[in-house]
Amino acid sequence: MSRTASILVALILATILVFVIADLAGGLGGFPNEKWAAAIAMIALAVWIGPGALRRYVGNPGGALSAFAIWLGVAVAVALLYVYGKDFLVSIGVNVP
Repeated sequence: MSRTASILVALILATILVFVIADLAGGLGGFPNEKWAAAIAMIALAVWIGPGALRRYVGNPGGALSAFAIWLGVAVAVALLYVYGKDFLVSIGVNVP
């Protein structure tokens, strides 16, 4: 296993350890267990997706920028749908519980 992969695996294991400690303590400060779980999931996704994305766009900054713009647009669309989706559906007459 390469050094980078070892560091990334250690990072995930460290975040899991922090989550277990936070769970035993009932949360750390104002950071509840659900937020720790979300943070670990985001780190795991970044570790899984990041190296492949970086390797794919080596020497192609324009391609990296366009892919970033597309994913940013998808993230913004999902966030807007999450925030305003229910109100929009109600306004067009859909019965939303």
